[in-house]
Amino acid sequence: MESQIERISAVECRVRVQIPWAEISPRFATKLRDLQGKARLPGFRPGKVPPHMLERMFGKGVREELARELVDETFQAAVTQHSKVPLTQPVLEEGTLNKDEAFKYAARFEVPPEITPQDYTGIAVRRRPAVADEAKIAAELKAKQEELTELRPLAEGTERTATQPGDVWTVDLDGAIGPQKIARKDLRVDIGETENEYIPGLAAALANVTLDQVGKTQTVRFSPTQERLKQELRGHEAVLTIGFRDVREKHVPALDDDFARDTGEADSLDALKAKIGERLLEEDKNEAERDARKRLVEVLLQRNTFEVAPSLVAREVAAQVDLFKRQVQQQGLTLQRLGVTEQQLSSQYRPQALFNVKAFLLLDAIGKAENIVVAEEEVEAELKEMAAERNQNIDRLRATMEKNNQLLLLRAQLREEKILDFLMSKAEVTEAPDPTPEAPAASESSGETAAT
Repeated sequence: MESQIERISAVECRVRVQIPWAEISPRFATKLRDLQGKARLPGFRPGKVPPHMLERMFGKGVREELARELVDETFQAAVTQHSKVPLTQPVLEEGTLNKDEAFKYAARFEVPPEITPQDYTGIAVRRRPAVADEAKIAAELKAKQEELTELRPLAEGTERTATQPGDVWTVDLDGAIGPQKIARKDLRVDIGETENEYIPGLAAALANVTLDQVGKTQTVRFSPTQERLKQELRGHEAVLTIGFRDVREKHVPALDDDFARDTGEADSLDALKAKIGERLLEEDKNEAERDARKRLVEVLLQRNTFEVAPSLVAREVAAQVDLFKRQVQQQGLTLQRLGVTEQQLSSQYRPQALFNVKAFLLLDAIGKAENIVVAEEEVEAELKEMAAERNQNIDRLRATMEKNNQLLLLRAQLREEKILDFLMSKAEVTEAPDPTPEAPAASESSGETAAT
């Protein structure tokens, strides 16, 4: 077998292969013999059809089949011989197999671009100072407060007859908002709360229901909160038959030292706030570092322009779409329910996918230029840390990751981090806050934020 490679573009090559007929002839003869034992032609006994007649009637099909086999068998060997890494299956441009002639074929395939990285040291990079946002600390405290909130049955002998803010109803729904049918069992409705409502405005519609409705049903008509409703349902009335299963009182703990001790994380409220603040500060420090590294990569890509194989971008887009679909499915939703198609998601993810692919290729090229590798000791240290965090046996974790090809991914991630560490060490880093965003124009308005 002889082969030649030519580069068509920065991301595509053509391979030309020639295989002598002497190497092909025995296989062609074997296929004809196999066909002779199977062929059924009028006037001939099974296995007695003359070879020349078989070749005249079936030779073209046999040659086409053999040509496909030869391409499949020789393509990888040919490109490997020329140190090329194909990203796609070969697209055959020419390749007709004729008897007594050498088989010649040409095929195109995509390859990674050849990158010689330039100007990747001394880059000016801004990194914002890390902060522990007071609003985030308050939000964490509220979340812990909600975790420790109890739903208690109404106290015996209660004198009130109507529901009030802080009551939590469990209801069954059956009805519709305009054209959309609605049916839910065991739905929680927090009176006085509007956040994350299943139907915007439902809690307000039940604000005056009497406590004696437990175990009963009634039909409720109301206009959902329009600005938090899907566009196609706006202007429609909700008509629901509601079965009131249960009502309880929400008992929210006060934010005090007793609350802090109940979390098991601190002995006082001030100590709990400080602990949360330290963790948020560390998280924000890591986020600030990631932001700075992304800005560094953006500058690198401006200094190093190159073409990217379409197949690489397509794979990254497909991976992003698949990840989104899995996340949606875990929430019990579908793309159709969200009103989005895979094509729309692909278009949405393509710019980020292109950035991800170009960043990976450029960082890999820099890593090769600087001979940056990951030692097995570094992989082992990372595995130990992961095993400790997951409370797993390290050997079992390693075996599982190796089986799922996650170990290769881990090595790649560690190497990329080392490359970025190197680049940041060579960059001119300045500490400065993010610029204040400009206020939106008066004509701009917020979009929809909720739906049924």
